[in-house]
Amino acid sequence: MNRTLFAIAAAVSLSVAALAPAHAAPSERDLDQLTTRADANNDGDITWSEVVEMRTQVFSRLDRNSNGLVEANDRPRVLGARFDEAFAQLQRQFDANSDRRVSRAEMLNSQSLSFEAGDVNGDRVLSSDEIAALRARSSTNSASR
Repeated sequence: MNRTLFAIAAAVSLSVAALAPAHAAPSERDLDQLTTRADANNDGDITWSEVVEMRTQVFSRLDRNSNGLVEANDRPRVLGARFDEAFAQLQRQFDANSDRRVSRAEMLNSQSLSFEAGDVNGDRVLSSDEIAALRARSSTNSASR
């Protein structure tokens, strides 16, 4: 149960800035999830390929009925409102055609403005220096709120 919620949270964290301006920094929690879940080889850098691989794994866990969609039918019965809230956020982030379902393609192909904002040299890799800069922006933004 908690693994499903964590999977949703991890997937959403990779695109959390999709609703925010491109210059907005992700939260510390989002960065922590990004760095711990997406850095598959633990080298301190996060490649776009690693992000896509993590999204693939998360999608497979969320698509409980294996129909290629994450939808209300995938909802575990015992999670109730917590799942509903997380699923609504997942839909806002990834449901490009607004059909209230998230397809594998929608999840894998959606942009991550937080990743793109952090990737200042455009090489599709968040280096440890770029991650540190994102963390600094995040800390600055949270301190000014």
